Amino acid sequence: MNFKAFEEELPDIYILADQADRVIGEDYVIALEHLKEIARLLVRKILINERAEIDSTDSLLNLEAILNIEILPNYLEYMLKQLEYADSRESALFIDASQIEKLMMNIHDFMSWYMKTYVNDQFNSGPLVLKPQTTMVNSLSDREDQTKETKSILHIDNKITEGNWIDKEEEAFYIELDADETYKGQFRNGMKSGKGVYRWSDGTKYEGQWYKDREHGFGIKEYANGDRYRGEWRDGLFEGKGVYEWNDGTTFEGNWQDNLQHGYGVKTNSDGTTQRGFWTLGEFVFTESNELSASAKTRYDSCIRSCAEE
Repeated sequence: MNFKAFEEELPDIYILADQADRVIGEDYVIALEHLKEIARLLVRKILINERAEIDSTDSLLNLEAILNIEILPNYLEYMLKQLEYADSRESALFIDASQIEKLMMNIHDFMSWYMKTYVNDQFNSGPLVLKPQTTMVNSLSDREDQTKETKSILHIDNKITEGNWIDKEEEAFYIELDADETYKGQFRNGMKSGKGVYRWSDGTKYEGQWYKDREHGFGIKEYANGDRYRGEWRDGLFEGKGVYEWNDGTTFEGNWQDNLQHGYGVKTNSDGTTQRGFWTLGEFVFTESNELSASAKTRYDSCIRSCAEE
């Protein structure tokens, strides 16, 4: 699909759309996440143009705000609801591929509508070109008939390991690794991608989405020491919304970036006391009531400036 026409005026959204277009034939889960983020960005941009109140952390409140304005065509409102409530935690096997492709076309329409409404009423995005998609469907009986066990030398977590994998192809199988480690799930191009469960020899377990050998998407990781994280991942790190539970009963629920609390969150200590407010790269900087110390404000402002420069 051609998104080039949006590159100059909407560079951030263009990058996400182009990435979604590139991966849609390989990983519908990742494509769906990109489409959701595009929709959220456009909603915020529209609310800014309409001078409506914006919530920086709650996309559902922003969705409610734009629906109250009643400015969008009905089918685009329906698309926004679909995207916001879509559960990308589901395995790629259970996501309707045709529905994701339809959402991609709707996002293209949404971007065009935004350009015509707020940028240039003569905007023309050019012809809509769809890439050909190939899909292979096998019945359960076909899989059962062709299932077999083979031994292979695999590269897992930067280690060369001999494992047993059971299936007729690389799409989904079970591997027994050295040192009592196992992986049961999907592989693509020799790497863990899709939905799978990995168990380490120390008892740590991760169950959720993978992409190119890293935790990516939604997943739950239970650590050997009793800690637990449930939420969104990106390139093997906590990224997005998630809940971390320490083995002493302390919990943090909120936003994460690079494995650190970043953004709004609520921390409940083991003694029952709570902190509600904003974190910057793991450091608590101020509360909801904007009680911000001078030193914390300096660090917070410095972080905001550096992020803006990047």
